[in-house]
Amino acid sequence: MNVLPSQKLTISQFSLGLAAGLMLFLLPNDAKNQIEAEGLCEAYIFLISLVITGVLFFITKRYESVGISLITMSLLNGVSFLLEIIFGFSEDPNGYWPDLDSYRIVSMFLLWIVPFVFCMLIRLLSKGSSDNNDTRRGFARFMSSGMKALLIIYVVVVIFKLIMPDKPSQESRKIEYMIFARIIDCLNGTHENGIPYIMWHCIVLAPLSFYLSVLVPKFKIWQIAVIAASVGLATEVMQFIFNTGTACTDDVLMLIVGAILGIVIKRSVDKLRSILTNGEDPNMLSFDYVHLQLKPKGVAQVLTEE
Repeated sequence: MNVLPSQKLTISQFSLGLAAGLMLFLLPNDAKNQIEAEGLCEAYIFLISLVITGVLFFITKRYESVGISLITMSLLNGVSFLLEIIFGFSEDPNGYWPDLDSYRIVSMFLLWIVPFVFCMLIRLLSKGSSDNNDTRRGFARFMSSGMKALLIIYVVVVIFKLIMPDKPSQESRKIEYMIFARIIDCLNGTHENGIPYIMWHCIVLAPLSFYLSVLVPKFKIWQIAVIAASVGLATEVMQFIFNTGTACTDDVLMLIVGAILGIVIKRSVDKLRSILTNGEDPNMLSFDYVHLQLKPKGVAQVLTEE
């Protein structure tokens, strides 16, 4: 599919992006109403969000319009969550706590991942007229919008699922110093959450490290690991201070694994794009293309070797 040169979005393209974002926001509730069987709602969200993204991109042929839809969806989710908190505390200040269950977390990330990966694959495989400075600049704009959208979702999830997953407890604060003790409990099935607990902590920092590796491509894996360890330690300290969970060294270790996963994904995509373009485009997931100047309307800017 040919992608239009990066120019200012028309009113119709912008409006379609807003409409698609609204449909993505409403999709999780629609899935719950349409499907009663557990486990199929996520598949429904995946399929319909893919259709919405595909139709939007087919009509507008612009990465930026998909970025508008992601921003719209994320903002609506953030505002919705904020309103739930305000109304909940106004009705019952002592008994209310934000409800961020696994379905809501998975659906929000799916609504971001599906459009993002869709555009990333198109950019990854683009050649000819779809591979010039204008379209690269458009993808960089999309990357910027997509990362801002992810940040909104990520802040909500980290605060209410990682730092303060529960109400402050009346019991004494706990610290688990023993390395691998909780991991072993999860693997043995003695921990109440088991394998899902390990999976959650091993991926929760992947979006953060992915974002950092895009923002600062020169970051090395050990630097990302140090940042992840610092973030993990900070979250455990805050859980201890607010008494909203048990501070555990294993949690920090698993968070580091997730951070390394994020940077590995970013570098793998860049490496694949470099192979497909014979080394001409080694940094696809980057904001570096925003400096490229637009040519006059209707004139495509073809890449030239520096």
